[in-house]
This record gives sequence, structure tokens and C-alpha cells, in this order.
Amino acid sequence: MGIPAKNRSVFDFILEASSGAALGSALGLLLVVTIDCAYAGSSQELQARWLADLGLLAPLALGVSALFTGVRLFFHRGHRPSLGSFFDEQRHKTRADRARLSALFLLSPLGFVLWLITVANLSARLLSSESPARVAGAAIALSALALFWVGTQLLASVCDELGEVHGMARLNMAHSLALGVGLAALVLAYAIASGTPSGSGGALSIFGVFKRPELDLRAPFMLLILALAAYLAPYPRRRGAAFAALGLVVLPLAFTLWDASRALERRSVALSIERAHPLGKIVLAALRKRSDRDRDGFARAFGGGDCDDRDPSRNPGAVDVPGNGIDEDCSGSDEPPSTTPPGTSPLDPARGAGKALPERLNVVLISIDTLRHDLASSGGARPVTPNLDRLSQDSVVFDRAYSLASYTAKSVGPFLLGKYSSETHRDWSHFNRFTKQDVFVAERLQQAGVHTVSVQGYWYFFQNTGLERGFDVINKSAAPGLVTVDGDSNTNGDKVSDAALQELAKPELLQQPFFMWIHYVDPHAEYVAHEGFDFGPSSRQRYDGEVAFVDHHVGRVLDALEASLFYDHTAVIITSDHGEAFAEHGMIRHGFELWEELVRVPLIVRVPGVPARRIETRRSAIDLAPTILDLCGVSGPPVNRSDFLSGRSLVPDLLTPVGEEPTARAVFIDMAAGPNNADRQALIQDDKKLVASGGRPLGLYDLGTDPDENNDLLDDPAQAEPMIAKFKAFRRGLRTVFIKPE
Repeated sequence: MGIPAKNRSVFDFILEASSGAALGSALGLLLVVTIDCAYAGSSQELQARWLADLGLLAPLALGVSALFTGVRLFFHRGHRPSLGSFFDEQRHKTRADRARLSALFLLSPLGFVLWLITVANLSARLLSSESPARVAGAAIALSALALFWVGTQLLASVCDELGEVHGMARLNMAHSLALGVGLAALVLAYAIASGTPSGSGGALSIFGVFKRPELDLRAPFMLLILALAAYLAPYPRRRGAAFAALGLVVLPLAFTLWDASRALERRSVALSIERAHPLGKIVLAALRKRSDRDRDGFARAFGGGDCDDRDPSRNPGAVDVPGNGIDEDCSGSDEPPSTTPPGTSPLDPARGAGKALPERLNVVLISIDTLRHDLASSGGARPVTPNLDRLSQDSVVFDRAYSLASYTAKSVGPFLLGKYSSETHRDWSHFNRFTKQDVFVAERLQQAGVHTVSVQGYWYFFQNTGLERGFDVINKSAAPGLVTVDGDSNTNGDKVSDAALQELAKPELLQQPFFMWIHYVDPHAEYVAHEGFDFGPSSRQRYDGEVAFVDHHVGRVLDALEASLFYDHTAVIITSDHGEAFAEHGMIRHGFELWEELVRVPLIVRVPGVPARRIETRRSAIDLAPTILDLCGVSGPPVNRSDFLSGRSLVPDLLTPVGEEPTARAVFIDMAAGPNNADRQALIQDDKKLVASGGRPLGLYDLGTDPDENNDLLDDPAQAEPMIAKFKAFRRGLRTVFIKPE
């Protein structure tokens, strides 16, 4: 039987509130863990992942239970909240008060949506301005508060007026609230569905940002489920059941202890949660950070891999010093002494064979955003890139070329610097700004007397980010007037080519050697249909249409170059900053990971007098800067700690006799951590590709037999250990710059 009301004590009120919240949290936890595991899309090791996830989310469920115990005590006297009881109480109010409440319930949700739309659009404009971040943030906060105050005053006035309307009091308040919430939800749903991920367009389009892959709302959705379960669950009627409910929310903490000591030592389980569990990966990162005793970024518990959590110099991300008897990187043993002669490095650039080419060539670098290595859709049936194909017939084509990362800011800046991302001096923002401690290739050319021109249609490449340094001329006439935070629905490939043609027609290009960089943005999402290049409505078909549109306008530039007086003395390089995913490995678009579809890119190099051929040997965009210098006849910097080039000129590859393949060397991909991505690094050598994060191996693939990267070989010691050793050796040669997260 329940506890009689007259005998109820403070203890009984607390027990009812806490047991109800605990029961809801326990049941919600089971549901949320199941949803979290389902998002991984794999049944492999499901039981182990489910139990590990249960342990990770158990402290969260306990915290939610405690929070809503307080809510139920303070607002509902320990009972389960009931909207029915609330509306019953309102029926005893005066007719005018009921009318005002009905109007309030109907209009408040719509008023909130209107306030949200106004604040969101104002915030977008302030954040895209040149105002300092703190100033913009303060302006947004003050504007939001002011608009909220004005809105509530207007809403109160409107409700007072509607309270005088005959018949308003007869409206059912519950129905008014349901209608208001429903209408507000419809407006928001329409705004999200019709908006673009970049937020560009009309007032409602800003909510399209909720479709951005980096804005993952699955975790907040699951938290909402957990909160509602704790808030709305009934309390057990008997004390025994109440205590049992409290035990249900505490019991899963045993799995938390199991996670801390053993469960997450299984690499496959921990990796699945880190990559594919929307809520579990967030809690796992928080628990690792909380249990990291020496604050080196790695914990001993929860599968963090730290072998000594009292010594910050020993962790999986540390670089092991060979032969010193200390296992700095927690691999289980010290690296054997290096056989590399002192003073050499796997990163030392080899000088090119520029003397075999015409002296001081002009160079036109054309980079096309988000261009996959497979330029046509499956089967290659559609003529997506006829102009690039035509250029390829007169060029050296590197069939296995790689970008430096899987998104722009960690790729373009580094390949124009000739440094890996983690070697650059940059800020912590998603769109990295590079300091003057790094020297761009355009600056080196400018200092050597080469005329430098930049033709851009997107703000990031010319607006005080460092990428504008070293250019005598920056033509930004193709850039939209409104700055957006990422790719948008603007189409300006035609305008970029118009601007490039203007620059190519200038007489000064005939008077001195020049370097021209042209960047096209259109293939970046949002994908827009173009008349004459519309292949269908799917994402991949729209993407192909964007690529074909850009190829057409690149063709105009190539035609102008061929017709120019300097074409026989001009090298043309075409490449991309990264690829794009279309559901491979469960991903869309790009960023976050280093799968082949994200980092393999085209690389076409046309040099006068060099025979056309295709090269299968893998090469990297790290070689672009030294190649450009070599083609222009400009020497690179002497190798030192502060100023260096990490790549090697591709000119010797270009001059390799037809029928022979250049000497293979390792390809390193380096995507340093940022506010929207964890760090990822990959080493590719002899068809083996090792992917790591923070120095910790994540996966190993044989690209020769498994080009789609479906078979992880990391648990095979015979294949994994040699690659891990090579990866460690390569990392030791990096001149890493530590950037403190903001």
C-alpha cells in the first residue's frame, strides 16, 4: 500500500521524488544506450559495446536523476508533473485571466521562434563581420536580451488585448498550447528543411545549419529522452519498490568501473564508441579527461592508453626516443636505436632537377575545392571533366595523389607553405589563420622577383588569414558580398574564370615570370544544379553537375592560356584540397576522418617539353610548394628549425623516363586537431595505410587488396608492428608546433 497522506514525512517526499526520477533515468538509460549503439550501424561485438556504453552513460543517468529529483521536489512536491492538473487549476481563474492564458499559450511558442529567427540572423551577420570575437559575442548577448525583453512586453500587451476578445476565454488552454507548439515546430521544421547547411539565403535559411554534419544533434536528442524520462516517470507506490528504483540507477555504475579498468582496453570496442556512438564518445572523452591525472591529454583509465599517469612525458602521443631505455609512447617497449645517420631526417627535401627544364617558367596553380580523385560517378560514364581530361593528355598525371587533410583549412594553407598541418604556426579556429612565422610559397617567389597573382571567389583565401600574403595582385571580384562560414549555395565558377581571364590578359605577365593561383569553390556543398550540367537530383548527381560546371569554366582559362604568348613557357598544375564522401564508411561530405575518398585527389602537372604520362607512385600535396619553386627556378630555404620545406620537388618525377616509375616514398597525411575535429594522421607506405589519432593507432589497411578500407589489420601483429614503427619514425621527424586549444 502507499504511504497515507497524513503520515507523509519529509523523508517520504524525498523518497518519492528521488525514486521517480531514478526509475525514469534507469529506464531512459537502457533506451538511450540501445539508440547510441544502433547509430554505429554494425552488429559486431554488439553485446560488449552495449555493456561498455552502459557503463559510460551510467554516471550521466545518475546525474540526471539527481537533477530531476530537485526539480520534482521544488516544483511538484515530489510528485510526477501533470499538465492536466495544471490546466484544472487554471479553470478556477476569472474569464479574463483564462482568456489571457489561452492567448499566451497560443502565441508564446510562435513568439519564441520569431525571437530565435531574429537573433540567429543577427548573430550570423555579427560573426561574419570583421569585429573581434569578444565584441561580436557581447553584442549578440546584449541584443538577444534586449529583443527578449521587448518581445515579452509586446507579447504581454497582445495577450491583454486578446483577453478582451469575446469567446477567447472559451478556448481550451491545453488545445491552445498544443496548437502553438505545433505551429512553432512546423515553422522550425520548414526552416531546417528548406535552409542550407551554410545558412545562406533568406531569414529562415539560417536554420539549415542544423543539417551540417559537424553539428551533430543526436547526443542532445538522447539527453532530452533521458531528461524527459526522469521528469515524467511515476514514482513507485511502495517503499520497497522505491528503494529498488534507486538501486536500478546506481547498479550500472559497476559497469563504469569495469570500463575504467578492463572493458575499453579492447581496441575494437573503444574505437567503435569513439567513432560511432554519438553520446558515448562525448562521455568517454569527458571521463578520460577527468581521470587524466598528469594532464598530458591521455588517461590510464577508460582505455586511454597512458602507461604512467603521473609522468606527462610518457603517453601514447609522445615521441619515443630510441635506445634510451624508456617507453615514452607506451607501446610496451623502447624503440631500438636509430640507424639513420645523425643530421638527416625522412623529411629532408631532395633538390629538384630544374636545370633540365626551361629556366624560370611561369606557373599557374588551379585548385578546385572538394574534388574527388574519381572524377566521374561510378563507371565513369558521364563526361564530367572533359577539359581536365584534355589537359591530362598533355600532362603528367599522378594517379595516386593525396591531400594533406580532409578539410580546407588544414590542407590549403599547409600545401602553400610546404609544411604539414601540425608544423604550422596557426590559431585554434576552424578556419586557421597563419602567423608570419611561416612563409608561403608566394612570399618566396615575390622576394625572388616573380610577379604573383591570386584569383579568389571565397573570403577565406584573402581576408587576413595569411593566405593572402605574398601576392602582388589579389582579384576577389568573384567573391560574394555576404561572407558565409562554409560552402554555400552561391555559384561563382564562371565569375572566377572571368577574373582569371582579366588577369591573364594583363601585359605585365609578358614582362616578367609570374605565379598565378586560382581557386574554385563550387563543388563544395551546397550542391547547386546548373543548366546544361544537371545530371539528376541525388547528392552525387548534383555534385557531379557542380564539377562539370567548374570544369567548363576551367576550360575557358585553359583555352586562354593555350592562346597566350607565354603558354610555351608556362607550367599548369591542377589539384584539390580534399575529396568528398557519399555514404562511404557511413560519412557524407568531408572532414573528421582520412578515408581514401576524403584524401585522394587529382594531381595534373603540365610542363612544356615534358612528355605526357601517368604515374602510379603515390605522391602528396606536401610536394607542391617545392615543386612550384623548382619550376620557377627559385631556391628553397636552407633546412633549419624555423624555416623549412617538408616536401620534395616533383620535378625529378616529371623527368623520369617514360615507362619507369619514380622511387616510392612514404605519404603522410596530417590533420591537426581543431574546434570541430580530433586530430588524425595517416602514413601510407608499400600499400599499407596506418591511421592514428594523438599518436595512437586506429586502423591499418592494405590498399592493394582492400582499396575500400573495409578490413582492419591492426590486430595482426605481423602486419601492424612494422607499420607502427615506421609511423613513429616519421613522427619523430616532424617539427611539431603545439597550439593550445581555446
